[in-house]
Amino acid sequence: MLKHLSLLVVCVLLCFFSSSSNGDVQTIALHPTDPDILYLGSDRGLSRTSLRGSGRSSQALATYSPRSIVVSQSNHDLLYTGTFEMGVFRSNDGAETWEAVNDGLYDLRIRSLVIHPHDDRIVFAGTEGTGVFKTLDSGQSWREINHGLIDKVVRTLVIDPGNPNVLYAGTWHGVYKTNDGGENWHADPEGLYDVDVRALALDPTNPRILYAGTQPRGMFRSPDGGETWIPGANPLTEKIEALAIDPANPSHIYAGTRAGVFVSKDRGDTFESAGLRWSNRTGCLVFDPKTNPPTLYYGGISFAGVVKTTNGGKWWEMIIPPRSR
Repeated sequence: MLKHLSLLVVCVLLCFFSSSSNGDVQTIALHPTDPDILYLGSDRGLSRTSLRGSGRSSQALATYSPRSIVVSQSNHDLLYTGTFEMGVFRSNDGAETWEAVNDGLYDLRIRSLVIHPHDDRIVFAGTEGTGVFKTLDSGQSWREINHGLIDKVVRTLVIDPGNPNVLYAGTWHGVYKTNDGGENWHADPEGLYDVDVRALALDPTNPRILYAGTQPRGMFRSPDGGETWIPGANPLTEKIEALAIDPANPSHIYAGTRAGVFVSKDRGDTFESAGLRWSNRTGCLVFDPKTNPPTLYYGGISFAGVVKTTNGGKWWEMIIPPRSR
């Protein structure tokens, strides 16, 4: 009874805040070592938020609508953010100040950024209509890397942390892969092709296992680095906007949709509700592996706050109400 009452309260709060706020949380990034620091991108700009005590936020890039944020693993003050209309910005002081770094980046509609795990000067940007760009000098210059990339609408990018020359691009018409740092891309016509791919996720224990969230054909799993794809036995019919894999149990896959969050406990074959059900679109789902148990953060469209769960969706807690930002 208490569980259902708690979910009801959360859903009522979410509906109230959704109707009273125009904020869209598109992306959440984690501090590499401090679990109490979050970076949020919404249509109000980018904020660095502390979860300690009563919490505090510092806001920047107002109205620039960040869609992706990446943080250097070696220099925690270095961040990049991609916005949907103003290109890429870099911060050298932990998100306090930002500068535009767009030389050579002729499409400023950025949908996704990934950073090289061992060299924070190397960043890849996926754009709305001109494919993928790469910088080798912290954003001072960019070049287009689209050889073999037929579809230039790049929804999402992921990089293999064990082999950073391997990247996957989720596009309007399937998944493309590169084995040489973006110099050449290929898509298997017999694989996941000619389907709108909105989200990609790599298994943290085996990066050859790859998941793709699509519209409207549910989720697919590749056991061999994108060479073959397996659809769910009982596919999720909602449009998938975001994916997150539980780092403590990689067989548990969370899917953010336009009808809330769902979880699969069998690597994507079947799904059940993960406790949040309402009509908002999911902006992002992010697991923090530094916490024990791992914390799953949720940000949504038309909802400027953030909620979290530490028990697989049995309980959700609002940690950043919209009106506190």
